[in-house]
Formats: sequence, structure tokens, C-alpha cells
Amino acid sequence: MEYKFVGKPLPRADSVEKVTGEARFIADFFPQNLLYAAILRSPYPHAKIVGIDCSPAMDAPGVYNVVCGKSAEKRSGDCIHDFTPLAVDKVRFVGEPVAAVLAETPEEAQAALPLIKVTYEELPYALTAREAMKPGAPLIHEDLGSYKVLPSFNPVPGTNIYHHYKLIKGSVEGAFSKADLLVEEEFTYPHISHAQIEPHGAIARWDRMLSKLEIKCSAQSPFLVRHYLADQFDMPLSSVRVEVPYLGGGFGGKSDVTIEPLTAHIARYAPGRYVRLILSREEMFTGSLLGRGAHMIIRYALTIDGRILGAIYDIAYSCGGYGDTGVNIVTGCGHNATGPYNIENVESHARAVYTNTPFTGAFRGYGHPEGHFMTERMIDICARKLNIDPMEMRKKNLLRPGNINALGQVITKGNGDLSGCLEAVEKEIFKGKKPEVKGRKYGRAVSPLMKSPVMAVNAASSAIVKINEDVTANVLISGTEMGQGANTALSQIAAETLDLPFEKIYLVPPKNTDYNPYEWQSVASSTTWKVGNSIIMACKDAVSQLKKIAAEVLECKPEEVEYKNRAFFKKDSPADPIPLEKLCMGYTYPDGHTVGGPVVGYGYYMPEGLNFPDKLTGQGNLAAEWTFGAQGAEISVDDMTGEVTVHKFVTAMDVGKVINPALARGQVTGAVVQAMGAALNESVIYSKKGKIRNAAFTDYKIPAAEDVSEMENIVIFFENPQKEGPFGARPLAEHGTVSVAPVILNAIRDAVGIDFRELPVTCDNIMAAINLPRSSPEEVKA
Repeated sequence: MEYKFVGKPLPRADSVEKVTGEARFIADFFPQNLLYAAILRSPYPHAKIVGIDCSPAMDAPGVYNVVCGKSAEKRSGDCIHDFTPLAVDKVRFVGEPVAAVLAETPEEAQAALPLIKVTYEELPYALTAREAMKPGAPLIHEDLGSYKVLPSFNPVPGTNIYHHYKLIKGSVEGAFSKADLLVEEEFTYPHISHAQIEPHGAIARWDRMLSKLEIKCSAQSPFLVRHYLADQFDMPLSSVRVEVPYLGGGFGGKSDVTIEPLTAHIARYAPGRYVRLILSREEMFTGSLLGRGAHMIIRYALTIDGRILGAIYDIAYSCGGYGDTGVNIVTGCGHNATGPYNIENVESHARAVYTNTPFTGAFRGYGHPEGHFMTERMIDICARKLNIDPMEMRKKNLLRPGNINALGQVITKGNGDLSGCLEAVEKEIFKGKKPEVKGRKYGRAVSPLMKSPVMAVNAASSAIVKINEDVTANVLISGTEMGQGANTALSQIAAETLDLPFEKIYLVPPKNTDYNPYEWQSVASSTTWKVGNSIIMACKDAVSQLKKIAAEVLECKPEEVEYKNRAFFKKDSPADPIPLEKLCMGYTYPDGHTVGGPVVGYGYYMPEGLNFPDKLTGQGNLAAEWTFGAQGAEISVDDMTGEVTVHKFVTAMDVGKVINPALARGQVTGAVVQAMGAALNESVIYSKKGKIRNAAFTDYKIPAAEDVSEMENIVIFFENPQKEGPFGARPLAEHGTVSVAPVILNAIRDAVGIDFRELPVTCDNIMAAINLPRSSPEEVKA
């Protein structure tokens, strides 16, 4: 079907605002009566706080107040209530906030920090999940058993495991007893940084009676922040107002509550004044969120011809000193550890583990890149052991319509064309022979992918559409624009549904929980899908109201009224249309009397049928939709330096319907490049004492334009509509990250004959592995 606006590469709706500097981000706000906050952070990974003396700092020039942890003893959270905004009694990672200075200038606040005297007693610590799970490991949260948790989470009191998700399908014991070959491998995905260009920021103010809180912040999910703060301070939701301006990048790192509880808490000690906290680049590593951090063990039971009879997954996440922001990622990886394969017998154990590191949270892909890294590397390794082609092994085990996935859901044609995507990428990557260039070795690889949105069972979106007197439309939502182009795609959906020109649609910024309709969170690549559906419902509601007014004028029933080309008419009398502009504020007759009135449409969308995991099997209707695809790469490795060059990267995805081709391609390309950084360069490096050693862009290298300027990037979209999607669209924003790492590592194996099992694979890693003595490539486990 041909649409007027949907499917067209229209320019960004906010492009003029952003290129002229009119778009406002959190750092652009300087309200009157402002105080600046600076945070004193822990120098130890695990230590008791024996004493704090704030009096010297209180006497420093410009200091308004100093706040320490004894003021913040209530534990709060969303899924598990384990968090305090300032450390109480002990610190759990290097960089944890211990005290805060509020001063008249940022320089005065920073100058007072060293005057706060803290006495510590160091404690044993554990920096990785496997260390923290060992018998006798130091307990990071001794009171875990007393913490409030949601019913779908399973803490293990007396240990550092604060959630253990189990997924059981079939009988792995039977599968392993029948196997021709058993294979076990280990893989590691380190901590990485989101590296958003815009740091986290918040500006908070309490009224003088401490009964009302307003906060402006760089958050992806304003209503989550409101809910969290209302619970933290035992306030009604209506007493907390959260406002979110434009965001300079999120990538999941701003979807969780991060510095908002801290900013709100310290602002209580300056009632009536605004308190501003903007993190430095170093604090973005130590004081917000990190991503990934998974150690994975996988076991396959295989037939001689490459069929996977059964699989066991043992996944442990190093989630940091506090667990609320990392817990659902662990479950998401447990859901999706199988990758897009039909495995009859599965046992998956995913554990969220406290460690003495900064806490982790959502990162683009949300558990799927970790699971695919493990599974797709495993497929390649097993195929070689069986002496069969890795692509044939993938196709033999691929999920197809009629199969039941690990969650117990039946895959249908409506979920998308996984086989078609895989074949399209295979065709592009394996064209012709590998190049032969002196001094370089070439490799190729292809992997399928799948992703579901990991979300709450009541993850609602809502929208309000107001038709204005001049036949423009204001659209109010709370889905956050963070550079992904959501405002543009959603404007196209509204324009198509209302049959108004694209330039007549205005998505109202900023997002404000007092005025805008409810949105669960801007996560899971779900904004176009869920918010788009709610906008369609709101537009249809507005049109329905207009039809009722038109029916009164046309003297017919509303169901007899048609709307087309911005006019209303009786189905059997199209020659007498009533223009939209005569109805949008009510219809006025020649004698002056009016029927109807201003039109405001409302709509919401709630994914249907989701439930909590079964307590015994972990299965259930846990994924509201699936997006399938495939990725492939051709790379080369320099013989002398080990440098990896990605010459060609191909992504194919069945996205249902492309709302804006330019934005969709940009989302996929950005995701691919971001994931390439994690595969080849990026990891957070800790000292033996748990301090991050590369907390700056000088040492933490993210991909830049010159790194991919010569890469041939091919994006292929399949459009098999999703029944529940707006105009058939599926989510796509995170999906380009999912199979990048295993594709690149499998291509490196194809080039140099070495299996790498830990990210990133740097030049130094490659040269060290090449120089190791070995009699066959399989002997090296780099």
C-alpha cells in the first residue's frame, strides 16, 4: 500500500532547532537562585565509613551546605530496593557518592570537596561476578534477604547473587545422554561505557515546605523518575514534577534512574533553591552507569550432522555495587541466550551478582548482544569440530514458523522472515573469492539475529492530539527524543493518520509529567512501535469526534460519514464535503449557533497478553514481539600490526514497515558502528584496587568517522508487516548491535585461524595470540 508520509525519507522535524542551537539540553538551563553541586566519591572499592567531618567544608567560601550519607538511610529502587543516593555506613565501589557540597559557583563547590575528611576501614572486595560467587567471598549487601523486591525476582540471601533467573524447556539430561558430541566453551563480555556526548545532568528544587519537588533531567523515562522519587521521599506522585528536554544520546544509559535520586536528595538541604549537578566525563564512567559485564559458559549436545539437541547456559553478570538497574538485563539475556535457533531442550541460568564496581544498567541491545556473542561464536566452533559448514549448521537449527522458542512461544510467519534475511546477507558477504593482498589476511562471517523488547507486563504508551483552529495538530507524548529521530517518525505517523501535511504536525517539547500523557519508558526500541500505536489511536479518536460533529450537520449517523482529503462527507454524497477547518472548533451555522467544540483526541497502547515467568520453568508470554535479521562482515587483519579493518558490513532486518528510510538506515548504521567499538576497542579497565584507569576519551577509544569512512555499509530491509505495529512497523533501533561482535570475531577466525572468546579483540590481543606456539589453530583459546 502506498502512503503519503509513511515510508518517505522526510527530513528530521527538529533539524532546524538543532543546527541553529535553539534546541535546549539540560546543560543549557541556568534558573535563578541556583546552587552548584559537587560530589565527594569513594577512593575504595569496599570499605566501612568510620567517620565524616564536614565542618571544614562548611566554612569554605561560597558553600551553602554539605550533605553526607547519614541523611539518606532509606533504601529505594524499582525492582529491588537496595539503593541509597549517598553511601551509608560503607562504600561499595570506587566512585560511590559519599558527600555533596552545595555552593554558589561550581568552582567553590569543587574547592570545598577536599576539606571533607572521611575515615575509612578497608574491606575485602570482589571485582567480577565469578569472584563474588565463590565460597567465602565478601558480602557486598549483608541485608539482601530483607530488601523489598518485585515478585518476579529471585534473590539468594547470604550470597552476592541478588537475582537468579532460570529457564527450562524440555529435558537437557535426555538430550545430553543421546548426543554424539558434547562441547563446552566460556566467553566474556567486559564492562563498557555508553559514551554519550551529553553527560548526565539534573536540576532539582524543593519548595520551602519540602512538600513539592520539581526536577529537570536528562532522562529517557520521565515517569519512571517520578515514580522512583515519589517512593524515595514517600510523596504522592502528584507532588513530583519531572521535565525532560532534548537528550544528547541515551543508548540505554539514561533509561534507568541514575543521578536523579542524588540530586533530589541533596536539594532537600537547600529548600527554595535550584540545585544543579552535571557530571564530568570521568564521572560518566564512575558515577552513572556502565553496560554489559557478562561471563558466560555454554554447553551443547550435538548430533554428528550438526543438530543441536540441547543447550545449557550459565550466565553471570557483574552488576556492580547496587542491582536495581541491572536486574532485568540479566533476565533478558536468559530469555534470549539460545539466539534465533530451534533447540528442543534448554536450561538457562542467568545470575545478577553484586560486585565492587560501578553499577550496570541498560545498554543498546539489552542482553541480546551478550547472548548472541556466546551462541554465534559457539556455532562456529562446533561446526569446525564436526567438520561441517557453519552456515549449514545455522540453517539446520534456525527458528522457523511453527517452531516453539525457548520461552514457549510459537513462531509464526507474522514474526518476520528470518531465513530470508540470513540468505540476503549470505549472498552479499560471500560474493566472489576473498581478496588476496600482500600483508593482510581476509575473513568473512555471517550470523542471524533476533531481538525482543524486554519490558514490564503493563508497559503502556499514551498520546493526546489537539486539532488547532488553523488545522494544525499538536501531539503530546512522553516518548523521549534523544537523537534517534523519534519525533520525525511519530510526526509521519500522525500526519498519515490525520491526513494532514507533515509540516502541520507539531510534537510538543519538552516532556513534563504534569502535562504530558503517561509513558512507561523510552526503551526497548519501542517508541515508534508503542507510542506510534497510541498516536494512531489518539488521531482516530479525534477523527471520530469530528465525524460526530459532521454527522449532526449532514443529518446522518456518524458511521455514515467518510473522512478524506481533509474533508467530511456522507458516503453516498461525496459532492457536498465539509472542510476540516469548519469542524475543528465546532461547526457554526449561518445564523451563528454552533454544534460541537474543540477536538482533543486521546489514545493509548498496551501490549496484550504479557505475563510473569512461570516460577518453575521461567517460560511464558514474555516477549510482545520479535524482530528477526542477520548480519555479516568481510574484514582483514594486518600481518605486521594485528589491526582489523572492516571492509564490508551487511545488515538485513525484517522491520515490518519502514516509517522513514533515512532514519531507519541511520539507526542501524549507528548501532553497527557502536558495536564495532565494543568488539575491537572498548572495555573499562580496572586497577587491582577497582579504580577505572581509562575514564576519559583519551584512553577509552570509541569509533570515529575515520574508522569507518571506507567501510561499505549495506542495510537491507524486509517488510513483512507486524499485525500489531503502526502501519505494520516493528522495532529496529537497537538491533544493529546484536550480532556485530560474533560476526567480527568469526571473521577474524576465518582470517587468522584463532578463536577469541573475550572482548575486545585488540591489535595487541591478535599479535600476542599469533605469536603463541601451537600445532593447530584450535589449540589457542585467546
